[in-house]
Amino acid sequence: MKTIAHRGSGEGGPSICFVQAGLTGLVRGGCVDSYVVSTEDGFSPLGRDRLTISRELGVPEEEIKQLAAWNHFENRRVTAIAISSRWPRDGVPGLRGVILAPAESSECYRQFAEPYFGKPYRDFYYNVTYESLFFATSRWGSRLPALSHLSASGRFHRDVAACNIEALDHLCDSRPGTVGSLTFLGCCIDESHVRSGIETVDAEKGTSVHRPITVQAEQNGQITLLHLQW
Repeated sequence: MKTIAHRGSGEGGPSICFVQAGLTGLVRGGCVDSYVVSTEDGFSPLGRDRLTISRELGVPEEEIKQLAAWNHFENRRVTAIAISSRWPRDGVPGLRGVILAPAESSECYRQFAEPYFGKPYRDFYYNVTYESLFFATSRWGSRLPALSHLSASGRFHRDVAACNIEALDHLCDSRPGTVGSLTFLGCCIDESHVRSGIETVDAEKGTSVHRPITVQAEQNGQITLLHLQW
């Protein structure tokens, strides 16, 4: 795992990390304790890491697949599905939860922009990232989240990374010390995307502010549906 940058002033700000690897070793090594992953399955981060997610959370793989498929192909609302670990995690290293996040290839993205074409719709990526990280840190006490690409496979754009980092910055501005590191898991993302995203956010510094949106939480056991509206 490579540290690319530190955010905020001083040494207390979160670090931005990148790794071209799957989730298993990062969780076992204590480098990641929550995961925001696109609902795109198959040859994707979710497909690669689904067995690890299942074992770490105590949730059957088939249940994860069904939730991801519904959110990806059928759900027209912008919904992040938060799955909490079914194992006790108090003081025990491991994955505290996973958020199945909507992405460019999700049905819900069509209302904002045509998938796969043009520049990313930044409000979508910013709000999905911010609310996912807010939930993971506030509900699960996560300090070491990881993030997969939220674009369609093979179509990652540096503006998506900029939205991810901008959301992290605003979250940490309002809640200092909340996040120790944010790790990008390589697949369609490479290190140059992350560096370009950082440059974009730094160039725009002082021009953006966090605007609260409506988040409706629907609880179903250990699963929380976070419906986002702005």
